[in-house]
Amino acid sequence: MKKRMTVLLLVVCLIAAVLPTTVSAASTNQETIWNYLRAQGFSAAGAAGIMGNLEAESGYLPNNMEDTANRKSGFSDAEFTAGVDSGEITREEFISSDRFGVCTCNPTGSPTGQEYGYGLAQWTFTTRKAALYDFAKSRGVSIADLTMQLDFMIGEMSSSLKSYLKTADDVEEACVTFHNDYERSSATASMLTGRVNRAINVYNKYSGSTYVKPETVHFPKVTVYTQGQFTDVSASEWYTGNVASAVEFGLMKGNSSSTFNPNGNVTIAEAITMAARIHSIYTTGGESFVQKSGQAWYQVYLDYAYQNGIIGQSDYTCDVNQKITRAKFAVIFAKALPEKALPARNTVADGKIPDVPMSASYAAAVYQLYRAGILSGDETGSFYPQNTIRRSEAAAVVSRMADSDNRVAVSLP
Repeated sequence: MKKRMTVLLLVVCLIAAVLPTTVSAASTNQETIWNYLRAQGFSAAGAAGIMGNLEAESGYLPNNMEDTANRKSGFSDAEFTAGVDSGEITREEFISSDRFGVCTCNPTGSPTGQEYGYGLAQWTFTTRKAALYDFAKSRGVSIADLTMQLDFMIGEMSSSLKSYLKTADDVEEACVTFHNDYERSSATASMLTGRVNRAINVYNKYSGSTYVKPETVHFPKVTVYTQGQFTDVSASEWYTGNVASAVEFGLMKGNSSSTFNPNGNVTIAEAITMAARIHSIYTTGGESFVQKSGQAWYQVYLDYAYQNGIIGQSDYTCDVNQKITRAKFAVIFAKALPEKALPARNTVADGKIPDVPMSASYAAAVYQLYRAGILSGDETGSFYPQNTIRRSEAAAVVSRMADSDNRVAVSLP
């Protein structure tokens, strides 16, 4: 037995030199995990939700063994990991062993299925630990290899969970959803709150913004759209559903009783009018703009937008009958709803929209609307900021502003 322990300790010393050190490893691993998850396409909220759980489980240490198992076996995390890597601790013992486990096997000698936890996610169930062990060996890396464990975790996650976490905009919801779908621990309500708080801290540290719990937006429909009521909007056009929504929400009308003019350009006055209506409905539940005698039809909307900070002095005093550029349209609409109603749900890294440099005066608005799922650009992500905007495109924007369910997925990591 003495010779066995001497060999094991020698292996510990040799392997410890190549294993991740625990000295400040948690903070280093935290940033590495964040970057990894974002590169996988998870939204900022989704990545933070995952990490709130991993921090609670292991403190971001991939060689972490459940404390009960440490006490029961007398092995430190590093000693146990070295033993597994060298084969001194066999696959069977890694999967289920009374020497390391927190539960005894049943009378037939088969594991009960609830053993000690190990790794970033504290994998516990015997079949999951067997899969982790085999995955590490297939890679030829340590059982505590950080990237290997992250890849394994992604492989275990259900496709529906991954899809959700790639568009999640609520850190709290993402954290609880990941726990309930993937971790499935016995955490109490207060423990779940602790995980959520950890997730929010991660979001605030790495996302570039302070977490604000998002709101879903669902404007009331004030009329019914009937397919065919506009002769120039066929059922097969990409924008047909958006036109229907924009009309039903009372945000746009046809340019005549029977046509919508989907390819017509939007003027500055028309854009401000739509933004004012959106702001009013969100703020008060409705809109009741009354034009004053002798004033232009749009003046009441300009006054409202200016008074409520949607537009500035230059927009208020310019020739509003000009066609509006896509850049100016984005700037106006980014202020039509508060930040909490435009939560980021998409991964769009700074500088990744090909034709919107971060130095542009309109960049912040465009990036916010891309991340919120309001704008999407073409197949390359390009926005064409100096082009004019068509009524069909405006319909898409206002329908997404008015109903969170209409927002779209964009990925420009």
